Amino acid sequence: MSANIKFSVGGELDMPIYNAIDIHPQHWNGWLRPIVTIETALQIAEDIFNHDDLSDNNPYHDIHDAIKEARENFEDTVEVGGYIIWDEVQL
Repeated sequence: MSANIKFSVGGELDMPIYNAIDIHPQHWNGWLRPIVTIETALQIAEDIFNHDDLSDNNPYHDIHDAIKEARENFEDTVEVGGYIIWDEVQL
């Protein structure tokens, strides 16, 4: 797939839209597995944090775990695909 793909939850235009620098070639249950910069991953984690139900924050914690692992391996990108229904945004 080509770089610089715009994506959001469900591909919806009324959701926050992010830029992927690449997409993992295999999908998760049919959904995109975007690869983003650490800065974008941090923004996504903040945007999806569930303030109303603190027990419902597995995707938030998964992203932070991926960021930690990326930094430990001196990488500057993170896959944020697990358990979130990402799809490409058609502008």
